[in-house]
Amino acid sequence: MISISKESRERLIKHIDFLESELEDYPLFAKMTWKEYKDIKEKRRNVERWIENIVNSSIDLAKIILSSEGISIPETYRETLFGLGGTRYFNERFGGDISRWSYLRNIVAHQYLDIRWDAIKKFIAESQPVYSKLVKVIKDKILKPKARRENRKGVKG
Repeated sequence: MISISKESRERLIKHIDFLESELEDYPLFAKMTWKEYKDIKEKRRNVERWIENIVNSSIDLAKIILSSEGISIPETYRETLFGLGGTRYFNERFGGDISRWSYLRNIVAHQYLDIRWDAIKKFIAESQPVYSKLVKVIKDKILKPKARRENRKGVKG
């Protein structure tokens, strides 16, 4: 069982709630076209900020989980996300799947529009299952066990 402090648990819940909210926007951005991305600055900023929010939130969640597991936080964001695959909750393949998106933090800030668009479109098309799994596993395997323990304590037999 994961040993998680009350503070870390509250941070996990905060990040999970935020990430779930962001994941609801996949359909909105799936409809975006290259022309909209190129020509409408507000839409471009929105999709770039949305991706940044998702990736940053997953990094924050990974840091909390790794720390709670007694695993040192790696130096890079990619390694931090990959590290999730070394915990009891995720396998190595998941670590690889989620860590592949860490590079987008830098792409959205520093690349040409057409390069950014290619990476963004790929993120929108391919990343939802991995982030949905992150949320589900954290909720079901890390956050729920405490709720079940608390419910058992309150039940009189």
